[in-house]
Amino acid sequence: MVVRVAINGYGTVGKRVADAVALQDDMRVVGVVKTRPSFEAVNAIKLGYPLYVNTKENKKAFDEAGIKVEGTVADLLENADIVVDATPDGVGIENRKNLYEPRKIKAIFQGGEEADVAQVSFNATSNYEKAYGKYYVRVVSCNTTGLCRTLGAIDREFDTQKVRAVLIRRGPDPANIKRGLSMQ
Repeated sequence: MVVRVAINGYGTVGKRVADAVALQDDMRVVGVVKTRPSFEAVNAIKLGYPLYVNTKENKKAFDEAGIKVEGTVADLLENADIVVDATPDGVGIENRKNLYEPRKIKAIFQGGEEADVAQVSFNATSNYEKAYGKYYVRVVSCNTTGLCRTLGAIDREFDTQKVRAVLIRRGPDPANIKRGLSMQ
């Protein structure tokens, strides 16, 4: 069986998810969603990913830019078994309530969403068993993933009771240079 995967949000995270899914023998990207015409939208089409728009209202901008879309995210979800939500922080919870729950489609939320968006926050090395079979799963941020990998290994060896940690990032995400150190 091939799992049909929709990617809602084709930006920094979504395009990496789409490329990873495309490499799997048992999965297929059935479409990616953009909110506005951009280089990423054009590139998605070049890579063979069917392009969808988030709302009917935003379709006009794609038409004016000469970028063909297959329909809206609602159309895409009709042909998907699961959706990976890589939309900006706070959008995922609304998508769950308004798009995914009514269609009874499973969703994986990426990074910046609050924990209440899903039934479980997931890190493969920490709680795979707890996430298995859930309808809504949140993949924790890259920072939390790094801490889980490190502290999980320490905890398994030493039964850690409490941790105080300092995490130093390589720098902020490109669009967030005002939120932290940047070497640009």
